[in-house]
Amino acid sequence: MVRYTYPLRDYRSWLKGLGKYLNVPVIEKKLQLPEELGNGYIYASTISQEISFVILNFVLHDDLILLRKKSAEYGLNLAFHQVDVAGFFKVSEPNDSITDKSPKRNSIFLSSTNYDLELTYSRNSALRIVGILFRPEFVQKCLKRDILLDLMLYTGQRLRNVNRVPITFEYRKLLDDIFATDTQSPLSNLVLQNRILMLTEKFLSTFLEKGISGRNITGKKVREKEKDIRALREVEEILTNGKLEKFPSIEVLSKTAMMSSTKLKSKFKTVYGMKLYEFYNRNRLEKAKEMLLSGSYSVKEAGLEIGFSNLSNFAKAFKKEFGVLPKEMLRIR
Repeated sequence: MVRYTYPLRDYRSWLKGLGKYLNVPVIEKKLQLPEELGNGYIYASTISQEISFVILNFVLHDDLILLRKKSAEYGLNLAFHQVDVAGFFKVSEPNDSITDKSPKRNSIFLSSTNYDLELTYSRNSALRIVGILFRPEFVQKCLKRDILLDLMLYTGQRLRNVNRVPITFEYRKLLDDIFATDTQSPLSNLVLQNRILMLTEKFLSTFLEKGISGRNITGKKVREKEKDIRALREVEEILTNGKLEKFPSIEVLSKTAMMSSTKLKSKFKTVYGMKLYEFYNRNRLEKAKEMLLSGSYSVKEAGLEIGFSNLSNFAKAFKKEFGVLPKEMLRIR
C-alpha cells in the first residue's frame, strides 16, 4: 500500500513531493510510476501562478491512498474521474466516507481545499483523472461574490457531490484529447492548457446555467437529484456498451432508470444535452471513427462492428456527424 499525505498548493509541487516520496525523478513535468506501484504516468503543469493541473493515466499494481490536508484559505479543486475500479474506491473526509464497488466511475467532483480529503484506489484499478486547482488568490480575485457564494454552498456539501455530476459526451471528447496528447511534442502545453480551460469553462457554465449549485435545495431534493444522476449513469453505461448490437427500447431504459419514459427523456436531455438515441448514435459513430483512424479496420468492418448492416446508411450517418465519408476518414489518416 502507498499512502501519500500532502498539502495541495499547486500540482507541480504536489508531483515533486510524490516523486520524492517514491524516490522517483520527475522529468520534464512527468513522473513514470515505479513498477511496484503501477504502469503509467502522472503529468503536472501550470496555466498561471494561480491555476495548475495534473493528469493521472495508469493502472495500479498496489493500493494507493492520497490524503489531502486542508488549507487555511479557500481554494477549489475540480477533478474529472474516469476510473475502472477493481475492488473498491473510497473517499473520506473527517465527518463522512463513501465506499463504492461499482466497476466504473465517470464523475466530476468539485471540492474546496479547506478540509481534509482522502481518496483510496484499490490495486488493479485503471485511473484516468484530470485535476485542476484554483488557488485561493484566484478564487478571491476572479470570482464575483454571488458566484463565489454558490460555489461555497455547493462545495460545503462535501461528499454529497462525489457522484452528483456525470462526465457527459462533450467532457469525454476534451478528456480524450488530453490523454491522447504526447507531452513531449512541441505544442503539447498549448493543447493541454486549451483543453483544461475548456473543461473549466464548460463545468462553470453548466454550474451557472443549470443551477447545480444547490442553493435553496432541501436535503430531500438533493438526495432525489443524486438518485436521478445514478439512474442516468446506468442508462449511459448501457448506451455506451461496445457490445450493444442495437439501440434498446425506451421501455427497457425506463425500467433500468426506474423512471417513466417521459421523465427519462427529459432528464437525460437536460443532463447530457442530447436525446437518448442521439447520444447512442454519436457514441457509436465516435467508436467507428477511432477504429478507422487506427488503420486496423476497413469501412465495412467498422460499420458492422457498431451495428450498421447497411453500409450506405452507415456512410450517411458518418458524414452527417463528421462532415466526411468513412472512406475519406481513412485517407485523412
